[in-house]
Amino acid sequence: MTDNAMTHETMSDAPSPLISRRAMIVGGVCAAASVIANSRRPDEPLRMAPANADLKKLIPTKIGDWTFESVGGLVLPPEDQLKAGVYSKLLTRYYGAPNSEPIMLLIAYSGQQDGMLQVHRPEVCYPAAGYQLDENYIKPIDMGGGLTVPTHFIAARSNTRHEQMIYWTRIGNAFPERWYQQHLAVAEENLKGRVPDGVLVRISTAAPTDERAMMLLEKFVNELQTQLSPVARRILFGDAGVKKA
Repeated sequence: MTDNAMTHETMSDAPSPLISRRAMIVGGVCAAASVIANSRRPDEPLRMAPANADLKKLIPTKIGDWTFESVGGLVLPPEDQLKAGVYSKLLTRYYGAPNSEPIMLLIAYSGQQDGMLQVHRPEVCYPAAGYQLDENYIKPIDMGGGLTVPTHFIAARSNTRHEQMIYWTRIGNAFPERWYQQHLAVAEENLKGRVPDGVLVRISTAAPTDERAMMLLEKFVNELQTQLSPVARRILFGDAGVKKA
């Protein structure tokens, strides 16, 4: 599969052959929370993005040494899923730099998160596209103004490409690291009578080593966050991003 291949991500991590006792307990907690949340019939939307927000205008086309060149070159969900309205706002950009590896940016925003959890995770997308995951761990990154976000660092390798990325998900004002935390974040907002929105931000590169990749990704994030407007910060980081900016 080529680097431009369109693949679909699901929200759950790859299933293990055996269901552990811990997984059963977590699943039960999630199910109970969902039942209670549904009984409250949440109807108040919790939206970080204004209805007229345009990601193309909110995200700079020049970020540090990198300049927006095209919308291609990223691994995406299949076109039919995009047409089905999985995302209410989607931005994909390929940034080039004269003396550095390129950076690929994806921002997928969903105006409503429910039990289906339409914010997708790269851990499934990349293996489905023929990549092997060499590294996958939590990397806290300073997003400015005292805000630290728990991002995922992933190094993925195919027969023709070695790609590294960081990504984070925001649901309401939470930054869940695992699938069950995403369910709980939705349930907690539902218990308050609110239906939260969600966003996934993925920033990737193709560097010769993971160390260089992390340096480039952190540099790009640092340049990006200093240029974001309060509206853009709220979309990517929730209320904490604005309060601490």
